[in-house]
Amino acid sequence: MRYLAMVLMMGIAGCATVSEPRLSESQRNERVQTLTTLALSYIEQGSFDRAVDPLERALALAPKDQEAMLAKAVMLERQGDVQPAQVAYNQLFAAHSDFTRGRQIYANFLFSTDQIEAACQALEQVTADTLYSARAQAFENLGQCRDRLGQPDLALAAYERANRLDIRRPLPNLVLAERQFLAGDLQRATYHYGQYVRRAQQTSRSLWVGIRIAQATGDRNSQASYELLLRNQFSNSAEFSAWQEWK
Repeated sequence: MRYLAMVLMMGIAGCATVSEPRLSESQRNERVQTLTTLALSYIEQGSFDRAVDPLERALALAPKDQEAMLAKAVMLERQGDVQPAQVAYNQLFAAHSDFTRGRQIYANFLFSTDQIEAACQALEQVTADTLYSARAQAFENLGQCRDRLGQPDLALAAYERANRLDIRRPLPNLVLAERQFLAGDLQRATYHYGQYVRRAQQTSRSLWVGIRIAQATGDRNSQASYELLLRNQFSNSAEFSAWQEWK
């Protein structure tokens, strides 16, 4: 799982004096959104110094705005300030406990800092939101999280939910193909592997899965093609070594 994710503002770059004209509520909300979007664009570019001013101004206008608070946490995380980022995330959820998208980004932060159990717990909260638009991604991340904890049954259940919500996602299809192959269900293994190869580039892992499925189903052409790709592109991988021992 990589992640994807995005102090109090007095502590980001010192206390700056922020002056804004008198604004109506709608104007204030629009201004906060514009400033936060600008700050996030700088954060994505790695231009953290340039992100400080618009983010300070956004939070001065709306200290509890969830998007601005999230941007602050993400900026601290991206800069490697782990403890201040943790504080910022805690402040965000103290103010907005139902901010599902923010919690998924927080789960990525926890996973990246090896807080795997906490990441799984955060993802369980995310997946409980049945109206969350990125719920399939959250289940996929939960599967990765459970795999890291050595909980294959829980991981499989999460991948199955991710696949049920969005059949196009490559990783759940690859995992399900391998698990079904190992369980002896070649029909379902072939189906999920087909879904994977239609939507993703081959990796050493996917080729090794494909080789074994093709061999088991008697698909010699596919097997030979996958073996050639594995040899030519991934000769230093663990899967290549496993194939050498297996063949």
